Formats: sequence, C-alpha cells, structure tokens
Amino acid sequence: MADDIRTCADLDERLAAYVDGEDAAAARRAVDAHLAACPSCRGAARDEASARQLIEERRSELAARAPEALRARCASSFQLPAAGFQRPARRPASFVRRWAPLSIAATLVLAIAGVFAFGLNDRVQALAASLAVDHAKCFKLAGTSGHADAHVSEQAWQHDQGWPIVVPDTEASQQLKLVELRRCLSADGRAAHMLYTWRGEPLSLYVLQGGSGRDAVVHQLGAQTVLWHANDRTYAVVSGDLTQNLTPIVDYLKARVK
Repeated sequence: MADDIRTCADLDERLAAYVDGEDAAAARRAVDAHLAACPSCRGAARDEASARQLIEERRSELAARAPEALRARCASSFQLPAAGFQRPARRPASFVRRWAPLSIAATLVLAIAGVFAFGLNDRVQALAASLAVDHAKCFKLAGTSGHADAHVSEQAWQHDQGWPIVVPDTEASQQLKLVELRRCLSADGRAAHMLYTWRGEPLSLYVLQGGSGRDAVVHQLGAQTVLWHANDRTYAVVSGDLTQNLTPIVDYLKARVK
C-alpha cells in the first residue's frame, strides 16, 4: 500500500504533515503503527510536536519585522535575470517536502545562526534567544523528575564529546537538583546543557566553547538569560521565570564551574 511505512526514512517525509494534522486518515494510521513499534521515531515525533507548540506559543514574539538590510537582500534575490541568463529549474515539490520535516527547533537555531553570519543583530541577544528556545523545548521533553549524578555526567561528556566540563551537583542547601546533562543543538551542537530545578522550577546551565563577546543579562522569548565569559568559554543560566532574582544561583554556579 502507498501509505505503508517500512523504514524510518519513509516516516521522514510524513512527519511534518502528521504533527500538523494535515494528512489523511489512512496515512495517520500508517504513521501511528510505525511510531508504536519504533521508540526512536516516537522521540522524534514528540520533539517535533513540542517544538511546534513552543513556536506557536511564542508566535507574537517571533513575528517581529525583519531588518531592512535583510529584506533588501531577500528582495534582490527575486529580481528578474539578465538577458540570456536562464534560471535553474524549480525544485520539485517532493524535494521541498523532504526538507520540511526537519525539526522546527533546529530550523530556528539555523535561522539564529544566520543572524550571526550576516551581522544583522546583536550576537548576545541572538544567542540568548536560541538558548531560551532550547531551554523550553528540553524541559518539555525531559520534565523535571529525573536525577543525574554529576561525576558520572562529567565522565560521560568527556568520553562522548572530547572536552571536559564541570557539572555542579545536586545541593539541598541551595534547593538545586541536577536533572540531566545533554548536548544542546545551539552553537552547532557544541554546547553542554545541564538541566536543573532550582527552588522547584526549571533552570538551565549552558557551557559553550569560545566567548560570546561580553557578559550580559538578556530577556528574550519569555526567558531571562545571564551570560558570562571565563576561561575561553561562555556560560549561560536560563530561567523561564522573568520575575525571579537569579543572582544567588548564578554566583553559586560561577564559583563551581571555574
């Protein structure tokens, strides 16, 4: 049958329509059957749905007008070609659809990376926006009920990623609990993302290789981000609570990641 899904690659072309609720009943049944038998694809589907939900929740904040320089650059790409020049054939619809299922979160990260490349916005603001998206997405997927061991996490990161990090451990006196350590898709996947709860609320600590340019406190996409630079690394604490004073926990974490 045309709707059968025999491999994970078959799902790639259908995931976006499935998450958006745009496909036919028979196609949805085929996707449901594959997801029931494939934990990896179930995770991808949850990731896609969570990212799309997050973007929908932040629609008003993401709908800002593009900078004039970018608008002019885009407009120039659609000018009529010079005489004698023939445009390449349009990509088939199937090619576009194959690209579409890429995670919206990953697409947003690429868009922010594009802001870096063109120099059309403040790099620190763009980094804070990227981390705010990742913070919200990862806690939607991971939750706050996990409990990781800092020493084991450090060893696993060194083995898997090839560079060392310091992972502050759970500390009851600070109401700080380490939930999980994962690799962040921001900064081309080279960032360590430590998921914590602090005073019962989600809190992220990021470590990126290289410097962000300056220390800053940034409010972007419904989150507050405290960025600092030390030892040729950039650190960031992210919280979804805009009213909370992060100074105590930032000072505590700074002292332990030196």
